[in-house]
Amino acid sequence: MNLKDPKTQKIVFGVVILAAAGWVYFGTTLMPFNYPVRKAKIAALEAEHERLAAEVEKARRVVGDLARLEAEYERLHDQWLAAQELLPEEKEMPDLLRAVTTAGSRAGVEFALFQPKPPVAAEFHTAHPIQVTVRGTYHQVGSFLGRLANMERIVNVTDLKLDQPKESSNKRKKTSTSKKKDSEQPARNMVARSNNTVEAQFVLTAYTLTGGVSDESVNEQHARND
Repeated sequence: MNLKDPKTQKIVFGVVILAAAGWVYFGTTLMPFNYPVRKAKIAALEAEHERLAAEVEKARRVVGDLARLEAEYERLHDQWLAAQELLPEEKEMPDLLRAVTTAGSRAGVEFALFQPKPPVAAEFHTAHPIQVTVRGTYHQVGSFLGRLANMERIVNVTDLKLDQPKESSNKRKKTSTSKKKDSEQPARNMVARSNNTVEAQFVLTAYTLTGGVSDESVNEQHARND
């Protein structure tokens, strides 16, 4: 090859130019249209396409399950509305406790203990247990418990114990002695027994609302189904 030949020089010069152009295009990012830049853009577009395709598929699943989710939401919302009728809000708790003491007063019982215990929180409600001791006749205590059961708000009575206070126990002994001496007065003895004072100890639990059916609940349901 004669490098002094003008044709040869042109060929060599052309090869050098092509090599330099190829290196600039494929090996550098000096120009916005170079191969590495275009390759990075293509990779970014492919990733974006995959993300959008996943979102579209997710949306299709949600739309396909929308009717069931709406029915589930309506069911939960109806349950929540029903619970609102039976469970007071936290701010209504003093009114509920006043209603309990009013029920006791109307039944004729005497409160010997009314001791709130620590509340117990659940997902949508809070339980407020109260240790209660009342005194009265069997009829009065029974009337009080009946009034509690018929309250508009939900209250539960558990751990019920009935006993006679010490002062009433002495009266019972006197009544028992008089029965032996006067066996011809069964009706009077029955009245005396019904008028004996009893002591009722139990745990009264009242409930208040602490939450509701919200959009967050529906979103959580969506997430579980995804």
